[in-house]
Amino acid sequence: MVESSTVIGHQVALDRLSVAISKGQNSHAYLITGPESVGKNSVARYLASALNCENLSETPCGQCAQCNRISRRVHADCETISVDLDGYLHGDGNKRTVITIEQIRRIIRECYLKPYEGKYRVYIIQQCDRMSEEASNALLKTLEEPPEQVVLILLSSVPEKILPTLVSRAQVISLKKVNWLELEKGLIQKFNLDKKIAEELSKTCDGKPGIAVKMLEDEKYRKWRSDALDEAEALADSGPYQRFLYGGNFSKRYTKDREDSIAVLTLWQEWWRDVLISSYGINDSIINQSRIDKISYYANQYGSTNSAKNVRILTQAIAKLQKNFNPSLTIEQLMLGMPILAKK
Repeated sequence: MVESSTVIGHQVALDRLSVAISKGQNSHAYLITGPESVGKNSVARYLASALNCENLSETPCGQCAQCNRISRRVHADCETISVDLDGYLHGDGNKRTVITIEQIRRIIRECYLKPYEGKYRVYIIQQCDRMSEEASNALLKTLEEPPEQVVLILLSSVPEKILPTLVSRAQVISLKKVNWLELEKGLIQKFNLDKKIAEELSKTCDGKPGIAVKMLEDEKYRKWRSDALDEAEALADSGPYQRFLYGGNFSKRYTKDREDSIAVLTLWQEWWRDVLISSYGINDSIINQSRIDKISYYANQYGSTNSAKNVRILTQAIAKLQKNFNPSLTIEQLMLGMPILAKK
Protein backbone atom coordinates (compact mmCIF):
# COMPACT_ATOMS: atom_id res chain seq x y z
CA MET A 1 0.00 0.00 0.00
CA VAL A 2 0.99 3.66 -0.37
CA GLU A 3 3.27 4.74 2.47
CA SER A 4 1.79 6.94 5.17
CA SER A 5 4.00 9.81 3.94
CA THR A 6 1.65 10.22 0.96
CA VAL A 7 -1.46 10.77 3.08
CA ILE A 8 -1.06 12.02 6.63
CA GLY A 9 -3.35 10.12 8.98
CA HIS A 10 -6.63 8.29 8.22
CA GLN A 11 -4.86 4.94 7.94
CA VAL A 12 -7.91 2.88 8.93
CA ALA A 13 -9.99 4.43 6.14
CA LEU A 14 -7.17 3.99 3.61
CA ASP A 15 -6.68 0.33 4.49
CA ARG A 16 -10.40 -0.41 4.16
CA LEU A 17 -10.52 1.25 0.75
CA SER A 18 -7.45 -0.66 -0.46
CA VAL A 19 -8.83 -4.02 0.67
CA ALA A 20 -12.23 -3.39 -0.92
CA ILE A 21 -10.74 -2.25 -4.23
CA SER A 22 -8.28 -5.17 -4.37
CA LYS A 23 -11.30 -7.49 -4.04
CA GLY A 24 -13.19 -5.65 -6.79
CA GLN A 25 -15.74 -4.31 -4.29
CA ASN A 26 -15.38 -0.60 -5.03
CA SER A 27 -18.36 1.72 -5.23
CA HIS A 28 -19.21 3.92 -8.20
CA ALA A 29 -19.65 6.93 -5.93
CA TYR A 30 -17.96 8.01 -2.70
CA LEU A 31 -18.72 10.94 -0.41
CA ILE A 32 -15.72 11.99 1.67
CA THR A 33 -16.69 14.29 4.52
CA GLY A 34 -14.76 16.03 7.28
CA PRO A 35 -13.54 19.45 8.46
CA GLU A 36 -11.74 21.83 6.11
CA SER A 37 -8.09 20.86 5.47
CA VAL A 38 -8.45 17.48 7.20
CA GLY A 39 -7.19 15.60 4.13
CA LYS A 40 -10.24 14.94 1.93
CA ASN A 41 -8.39 15.74 -1.31
CA SER A 42 -5.44 13.54 -0.35
CA VAL A 43 -7.70 10.60 0.44
CA ALA A 44 -9.57 11.16 -2.85
CA ARG A 45 -6.30 10.95 -4.81
CA TYR A 46 -5.28 7.88 -2.83
CA LEU A 47 -8.59 6.33 -3.88
CA ALA A 48 -8.06 7.33 -7.52
CA SER A 49 -4.60 5.72 -7.41
CA ALA A 50 -5.96 2.54 -5.86
CA LEU A 51 -8.58 2.26 -8.60
CA ASN A 52 -6.04 2.64 -11.41
CA CYS A 53 -2.92 1.06 -9.88
CA GLU A 54 -1.06 -1.45 -12.08
CA ASN A 55 0.17 -3.49 -9.11
CA LEU A 56 -2.51 -6.04 -8.29
CA SER A 57 -0.86 -7.32 -5.11
CA GLU A 58 -0.30 -3.94 -3.45
CA THR A 59 -3.01 -1.39 -4.21
CA PRO A 60 -2.09 1.43 -4.57
CA CYS A 61 1.66 0.88 -4.86
CA GLY A 62 2.61 4.54 -5.27
CA GLN A 63 5.33 3.56 -7.75
CA CYS A 64 3.69 2.55 -11.04
CA ALA A 65 3.01 4.94 -13.93
CA GLN A 66 -0.67 5.24 -13.01
CA CYS A 67 -0.01 6.14 -9.36
CA ASN A 68 2.78 8.50 -10.36
CA ARG A 69 0.69 10.42 -12.89
CA ILE A 70 -2.25 10.75 -10.51
CA SER A 71 0.09 12.00 -7.78
CA ARG A 72 1.51 14.61 -10.18
CA ARG A 73 -2.02 15.55 -11.30
CA VAL A 74 -1.36 14.88 -14.97
CA HIS A 75 -3.47 11.72 -15.38
CA ALA A 76 -5.88 12.02 -18.31
CA ASP A 77 -8.63 10.06 -16.52
CA CYS A 78 -8.48 11.79 -13.12
CA GLU A 79 -10.09 15.22 -13.02
CA THR A 80 -10.98 17.65 -10.24
CA ILE A 81 -14.13 19.79 -10.50
CA SER A 82 -14.58 22.88 -8.35
CA VAL A 83 -16.34 26.22 -8.30
CA ASP A 84 -15.18 28.34 -11.25
CA LEU A 85 -14.08 31.35 -9.20
CA ASP A 86 -12.60 33.36 -12.07
CA GLY A 87 -14.83 32.29 -14.96
CA TYR A 88 -11.92 30.67 -16.79
CA LEU A 89 -13.64 27.31 -17.21
CA HIS A 90 -16.74 28.93 -18.67
CA GLY A 91 -14.68 31.19 -20.92
CA ASP A 92 -16.47 34.40 -19.93
CA GLY A 93 -14.47 35.74 -16.97
CA ASN A 94 -17.56 35.85 -14.73
CA LYS A 95 -17.03 34.73 -11.14
CA ARG A 96 -19.17 31.76 -10.01
CA THR A 97 -20.27 30.86 -6.50
CA VAL A 98 -21.63 27.39 -7.35
CA ILE A 99 -20.68 24.36 -9.44
CA THR A 100 -22.84 24.87 -12.51
CA ILE A 101 -25.04 22.58 -14.58
CA GLU A 102 -22.63 23.12 -17.50
CA GLN A 103 -19.74 21.63 -15.51
CA ILE A 104 -21.79 18.58 -14.53
CA ARG A 105 -23.16 18.07 -18.06
CA ARG A 106 -19.61 17.90 -19.38
CA ILE A 107 -18.81 15.16 -16.83
CA ILE A 108 -21.92 13.24 -17.85
CA ARG A 109 -20.93 13.37 -21.53
CA GLU A 110 -17.44 12.11 -20.76
CA CYS A 111 -18.70 9.38 -18.42
CA TYR A 112 -19.73 7.21 -21.33
CA LEU A 113 -16.33 7.38 -23.02
CA LYS A 114 -13.76 4.68 -22.29
CA PRO A 115 -10.86 5.66 -20.01
CA TYR A 116 -7.95 7.04 -21.99
CA GLU A 117 -5.03 5.56 -20.04
CA GLY A 118 -6.33 3.93 -16.85
CA LYS A 119 -8.96 1.45 -15.69
CA TYR A 120 -11.38 4.09 -14.45
CA ARG A 121 -12.36 7.65 -15.14
CA VAL A 122 -12.30 9.36 -11.73
CA TYR A 123 -14.00 12.69 -11.08
CA ILE A 124 -13.24 14.44 -7.79
CA ILE A 125 -15.91 17.06 -7.07
CA GLN A 126 -14.69 19.51 -4.44
CA GLN A 127 -17.21 21.33 -2.22
CA CYS A 128 -20.00 19.29 -3.78
CA ASP A 129 -22.43 20.98 -1.39
CA ARG A 130 -22.01 24.03 -3.62
CA MET A 131 -23.50 22.38 -6.69
CA SER A 132 -26.51 24.26 -8.02
CA GLU A 133 -29.87 22.51 -7.69
CA GLU A 134 -29.85 21.81 -11.43
CA ALA A 135 -26.34 20.37 -11.24
CA SER A 136 -27.24 18.14 -8.29
CA ASN A 137 -30.29 16.74 -10.05
CA ALA A 138 -28.32 16.08 -13.24
CA LEU A 139 -25.61 14.24 -11.31
CA LEU A 140 -28.25 12.23 -9.47
CA LYS A 141 -29.56 10.80 -12.74
CA THR A 142 -26.05 9.60 -13.59
CA LEU A 143 -25.61 7.98 -10.18
CA GLU A 144 -28.88 6.06 -10.62
CA GLU A 145 -27.35 4.21 -13.60
CA PRO A 146 -23.58 4.79 -13.37
CA PRO A 147 -21.26 3.66 -16.19
CA GLU A 148 -19.04 0.77 -15.08
CA GLN A 149 -15.74 2.52 -15.81
CA VAL A 150 -16.52 5.73 -13.88
CA VAL A 151 -16.07 6.58 -10.19
CA LEU A 152 -17.32 9.85 -8.73
CA ILE A 153 -15.72 11.14 -5.51
CA LEU A 154 -17.65 13.91 -3.80
CA LEU A 155 -15.95 16.04 -1.14
CA SER A 156 -17.71 18.18 1.45
CA SER A 157 -17.20 19.79 4.84
CA VAL A 158 -20.95 20.37 5.21
CA PRO A 159 -22.66 17.17 3.97
CA GLU A 160 -25.98 18.27 5.44
CA LYS A 161 -26.24 20.75 2.55
CA ILE A 162 -26.03 18.00 -0.09
CA LEU A 163 -29.14 16.63 -1.77
CA PRO A 164 -30.13 13.66 0.47
CA THR A 165 -30.76 11.41 -2.53
CA LEU A 166 -27.16 12.03 -3.67
CA VAL A 167 -25.84 11.02 -0.26
CA SER A 168 -27.91 7.84 -0.27
CA ARG A 169 -26.27 6.70 -3.52
CA ALA A 170 -22.69 7.17 -2.34
CA GLN A 171 -20.46 5.28 0.06
CA VAL A 172 -19.73 7.75 2.85
CA ILE A 173 -16.19 8.06 4.22
CA SER A 174 -16.17 10.30 7.28
CA LEU A 175 -12.76 11.74 8.17
CA LYS A 176 -11.98 13.08 11.63
CA LYS A 177 -9.19 15.36 12.79
CA VAL A 178 -5.84 13.58 12.95
CA ASN A 179 -4.35 12.90 16.37
CA TRP A 180 -1.47 15.34 16.88
CA LEU A 181 1.04 12.54 17.52
CA GLU A 182 0.03 10.85 14.26
CA LEU A 183 0.19 14.22 12.49
CA GLU A 184 3.64 14.87 13.95
CA LYS A 185 4.86 11.49 12.70
CA GLY A 186 3.44 12.15 9.23
CA LEU A 187 5.09 15.57 9.01
CA ILE A 188 8.46 14.12 9.97
CA GLN A 189 8.14 11.41 7.30
CA LYS A 190 6.80 13.67 4.56
CA PHE A 191 8.97 16.75 5.11
CA ASN A 192 11.91 15.38 7.13
CA LEU A 193 11.23 17.91 9.89
CA ASP A 194 12.98 18.19 13.22
CA LYS A 195 10.84 16.53 15.91
CA LYS A 196 10.39 19.72 17.92
CA ILE A 197 9.26 21.71 14.87
CA ALA A 198 6.91 18.91 13.80
CA GLU A 199 5.41 18.74 17.29
CA GLU A 200 4.74 22.48 17.45
CA LEU A 201 3.29 22.51 13.94
CA SER A 202 1.05 19.50 14.57
CA LYS A 203 -0.43 21.18 17.64
CA THR A 204 -0.89 24.47 15.79
CA CYS A 205 -2.84 22.79 12.99
CA ASP A 206 -5.55 21.35 15.24
CA GLY A 207 -5.51 17.92 13.61
CA LYS A 208 -5.71 19.26 10.03
CA PRO A 209 -2.84 18.09 7.81
CA GLY A 210 -3.80 20.49 5.02
CA ILE A 211 -3.06 23.48 7.22
CA ALA A 212 0.31 22.01 8.20
CA VAL A 213 1.26 21.59 4.54
CA LYS A 214 0.18 25.16 3.70
CA MET A 215 2.15 26.57 6.61
CA LEU A 216 5.25 24.77 5.39
CA GLU A 217 4.89 25.45 1.66
CA ASP A 218 2.81 28.61 1.24
CA GLU A 219 4.35 31.88 2.42
CA LYS A 220 1.19 33.82 1.52
CA TYR A 221 -0.88 31.54 3.74
CA ARG A 222 1.53 32.02 6.65
CA LYS A 223 1.22 35.79 6.29
CA TRP A 224 -2.58 35.57 5.97
CA ARG A 225 -2.81 33.50 9.15
CA SER A 226 -0.47 35.81 11.05
CA ASP A 227 -2.42 38.90 9.94
CA ALA A 228 -5.75 37.32 10.94
CA LEU A 229 -4.45 36.49 14.41
CA ASP A 230 -3.08 40.03 14.74
CA GLU A 231 -6.60 41.27 13.98
CA ALA A 232 -8.07 39.03 16.68
CA GLU A 233 -5.66 40.51 19.23
CA ALA A 234 -6.38 44.08 18.08
CA LEU A 235 -10.13 43.55 18.41
CA ALA A 236 -9.67 42.08 21.88
CA ASP A 237 -8.06 45.39 22.89
CA SER A 238 -10.58 47.65 21.14
CA GLY A 239 -13.73 49.33 22.40
CA PRO A 240 -17.28 49.41 20.95
CA TYR A 241 -16.69 52.34 18.58
CA GLN A 242 -13.53 50.84 17.06
CA ARG A 243 -15.30 47.51 16.64
CA PHE A 244 -18.28 49.18 14.99
CA LEU A 245 -15.99 50.86 12.44
CA TYR A 246 -14.08 47.63 11.91
CA GLY A 247 -17.34 45.75 11.34
CA GLY A 248 -18.26 48.09 8.48
CA ASN A 249 -14.91 47.49 6.78
CA PHE A 250 -15.18 43.74 7.37
CA SER A 251 -18.63 43.69 5.73
CA LYS A 252 -17.12 45.23 2.58
CA ARG A 253 -14.36 42.65 2.72
CA TYR A 254 -16.97 39.88 3.04
CA THR A 255 -18.75 41.14 -0.09
CA LYS A 256 -15.52 40.85 -2.07
CA ASP A 257 -14.42 37.45 -0.73
CA ARG A 258 -16.94 35.43 1.27
CA GLU A 259 -14.77 32.33 1.71
CA ASP A 260 -11.74 34.24 2.96
CA SER A 261 -13.84 36.23 5.43
CA ILE A 262 -15.43 33.11 6.91
CA ALA A 263 -11.95 31.57 7.18
CA VAL A 264 -10.77 34.63 9.13
CA LEU A 265 -13.72 34.36 11.51
CA THR A 266 -12.99 30.66 11.98
CA LEU A 267 -9.40 31.49 12.91
CA TRP A 268 -10.64 34.09 15.40
CA GLN A 269 -12.91 31.43 16.87
CA GLU A 270 -9.89 29.14 17.24
CA TRP A 271 -7.90 31.96 18.89
CA TRP A 272 -10.67 32.67 21.43
CA ARG A 273 -10.88 28.95 22.13
CA ASP A 274 -7.19 29.14 23.04
CA VAL A 275 -7.91 32.10 25.32
CA LEU A 276 -10.72 30.14 26.97
CA ILE A 277 -8.52 27.09 27.53
CA SER A 278 -5.74 29.26 28.92
CA SER A 279 -8.20 30.84 31.37
CA TYR A 280 -8.44 27.40 32.95
CA GLY A 281 -4.65 27.03 33.02
CA ILE A 282 -4.51 24.27 30.38
CA ASN A 283 -1.81 25.83 28.19
CA ASP A 284 -0.58 22.50 26.78
CA SER A 285 -3.80 22.25 24.72
CA ILE A 286 -3.46 25.69 23.13
CA ILE A 287 -3.37 25.53 19.32
CA ASN A 288 -1.46 28.76 18.64
CA GLN A 289 1.55 27.95 20.81
CA SER A 290 3.70 30.68 19.25
CA ARG A 291 1.33 33.30 20.76
CA ILE A 292 0.97 31.72 24.17
CA ASP A 293 2.16 34.81 26.07
CA LYS A 294 -0.49 37.08 24.58
CA ILE A 295 -3.14 34.39 24.85
CA SER A 296 -2.36 34.03 28.55
CA TYR A 297 -2.61 37.80 28.93
CA TYR A 298 -6.07 37.98 27.36
CA ALA A 299 -7.15 34.93 29.35
CA ASN A 300 -6.38 36.84 32.54
CA GLN A 301 -8.11 39.97 31.25
CA TYR A 302 -11.30 38.38 29.93
CA GLY A 303 -11.68 35.33 32.16
CA SER A 304 -13.47 32.11 31.27
CA THR A 305 -17.03 33.52 31.11
CA ASN A 306 -16.33 36.29 28.57
CA SER A 307 -13.92 34.10 26.58
CA ALA A 308 -16.59 31.42 26.28
CA LYS A 309 -19.11 34.05 25.19
CA ASN A 310 -16.78 35.21 22.42
CA VAL A 311 -16.36 31.63 21.18
CA ARG A 312 -20.13 31.17 21.20
CA ILE A 313 -20.86 34.46 19.40
CA LEU A 314 -18.29 33.72 16.70
CA THR A 315 -19.69 30.20 16.24
CA GLN A 316 -23.18 31.62 15.77
CA ALA A 317 -21.98 34.29 13.32
CA ILE A 318 -20.11 31.76 11.18
CA ALA A 319 -23.18 29.49 11.08
CA LYS A 320 -25.41 32.41 10.01
CA LEU A 321 -23.05 33.50 7.25
CA GLN A 322 -22.79 29.94 5.95
CA LYS A 323 -26.59 29.88 5.78
CA ASN A 324 -26.60 33.19 3.84
CA PHE A 325 -28.02 35.41 6.57
CA ASN A 326 -27.67 39.16 5.97
CA PRO A 327 -23.87 39.61 6.23
CA SER A 328 -23.84 43.30 7.27
CA LEU A 329 -26.32 42.72 10.09
CA THR A 330 -24.60 39.50 11.20
CA ILE A 331 -21.15 41.11 11.32
CA GLU A 332 -22.49 44.19 13.13
CA GLN A 333 -24.16 41.97 15.75
CA LEU A 334 -20.90 40.06 16.11
CA MET A 335 -18.80 43.15 16.68
CA LEU A 336 -21.19 44.74 19.16
CA GLY A 337 -22.04 41.48 20.93
CA MET A 338 -18.51 40.44 21.87
CA PRO A 339 -17.53 41.41 25.44
CA ILE A 340 -14.95 44.16 25.85
CA LEU A 341 -12.35 44.88 28.50
CA ALA A 342 -13.71 46.94 31.40
CA LYS A 343 -10.99 49.58 30.96
CA LYS A 344 -12.36 50.33 27.49
